Amino acid sequence: MLEQMRQQSRSLLIYVLFGVIIAVFIINFGPQSPSSCSGKRGRTQVSNLEGARVKGHLLSRQDYLYGMMMVGAQNIPPQRAKMMRLHETIMDMLIDREIMASEAERAGFRVSDEEVEDFLGESKLIGLGREQKATIFDDGGKFSYEHFRKFVQYQMGMTPRGFIEEQRREMLANRMRDSLRAGVAVSPAEVKEEWMRQADQVNVEYLRFPVHTHESELELRPEEIAKYAAANTEALQKLYDERKVALYEKQPKQRHLRQILVKLDVEPTAADLATAQKKADGLAARIRKGEAFAKVAKSASEDERTRGRGGDLGWQRVGGTMLDPAVEAKVAAAKDGELVGPVKTASGFVLAIAEATREGTIDFAAAKLELAESKLREEKSRTHAKAEADTALAKIKAAPSKSLKDLYPAPEEGKEGAAPAKGTVAEETGLFSRHGSTVAGIGKAPTLVKAIFALTQDAPLAGPVEEMGSFIVVKLKERKEPDLAEFEKNKVGLIEDAAKRKGSMVVMEWALERCREARDAKQIEVNNDLLRYEGGPEGAIQYEPCTPPQF
Repeated sequence: MLEQMRQQSRSLLIYVLFGVIIAVFIINFGPQSPSSCSGKRGRTQVSNLEGARVKGHLLSRQDYLYGMMMVGAQNIPPQRAKMMRLHETIMDMLIDREIMASEAERAGFRVSDEEVEDFLGESKLIGLGREQKATIFDDGGKFSYEHFRKFVQYQMGMTPRGFIEEQRREMLANRMRDSLRAGVAVSPAEVKEEWMRQADQVNVEYLRFPVHTHESELELRPEEIAKYAAANTEALQKLYDERKVALYEKQPKQRHLRQILVKLDVEPTAADLATAQKKADGLAARIRKGEAFAKVAKSASEDERTRGRGGDLGWQRVGGTMLDPAVEAKVAAAKDGELVGPVKTASGFVLAIAEATREGTIDFAAAKLELAESKLREEKSRTHAKAEADTALAKIKAAPSKSLKDLYPAPEEGKEGAAPAKGTVAEETGLFSRHGSTVAGIGKAPTLVKAIFALTQDAPLAGPVEEMGSFIVVKLKERKEPDLAEFEKNKVGLIEDAAKRKGSMVVMEWALERCREARDAKQIEVNNDLLRYEGGPEGAIQYEPCTPPQF
């Protein structure tokens, strides 16, 4: 059967070469062409009919389609494929294969056609470095050349000869990978250390006290801000210099805005509308009689985010404010200090005012009080959050037998009329091991990780620790200690697995390094038009070769 495969594939190649049109097809972009196999061509740039050239070896469109089929790209919707960078990743993997194959040849490795045919005759193939069982080649449990030919011709768009060359490159690449892995070793000691780290797992309850929640609630007096600015001029100047380009240099027209909101339900009744309208009209009357807008906002606005700051929205770019479009249009036409509203919006009735206007470059003197307020608000918010966390810690210590969920419960789920959670609610990580500096459910928190894995049943509390913009208090709920007997029982397999992982990492890093060397030496050219996604923009994909696999 294998001899039939060899004879028929070679006969088919000869037959194809006699056809003028098919011969042109082969010469231009077929992986089975002599120029493709040798890697020598007269041109120096990749044409639109080609896929890429790597260290002199041509990757045709068929090579790229082969890669697409090997990962099942035809079953992935275009939008999802784009999010995954699927096309770019496949090209990376094909380039990786060619780098590996070229280095294998340079190292003296060889793969004959007979070896490839024997491998395929076992109903196997290699796709982007992964060996797979190819049952599609079988007929009644045995290899069928006819099934093989149909698969190659109709599904891969290749000749049998071209596919054999494709598999030869794959086998060469795999031999180079195997050679690199063969030089990798791991010691039982390092495997044990890693296993101990992974087997040491904790589950903690925690409370978060975000700093930002207090910023909108703080009431800062003008004299307080001025005093802070006078005492911190040097620090504020440094902050101004850091933010100058983004916030204070060559700025478009901006206005300092405040707003008051009288809320409406999503589907208000006529009575609701009348009540809200009456309240908004009353607030507008107070302001028109001379009462400060900020004072009225603090006492009556229903916008929780800005009420504590007197409705302050800060400096907003004209034409791009945080206001409702209907309100923004009226504010844009109003003078500084002129009250706008009440204006009915989807959220409710809004009153707004622009207190000042600026544009161009804002110098330090003009920005100093604004910076002082921002820093003072931040510092006071941090102090408030820290105080809350300290109070919570004292409460927890006073009730050592109670869990954090007992002390800070969430609203009862599914209970009719249950109010949404307000304030602090206990959360739980679930069992997790020390992996880098990440805490399950919280994120990257190196200081907190260190504190958590130092907890014991005798000393179960840690915090407050400031991480991710919050002060966090944690309590140990469960700790799963490593079982050394389990390690000894599975040691051989663990060492083998560790060697495989380390080998894979060595191969990936080595291949990336060789790839980047080739790229920097201008030995990699890619036809970016080939990487476009269906339904995407007309412009070519901006692709940079030699990036790690994304899936």
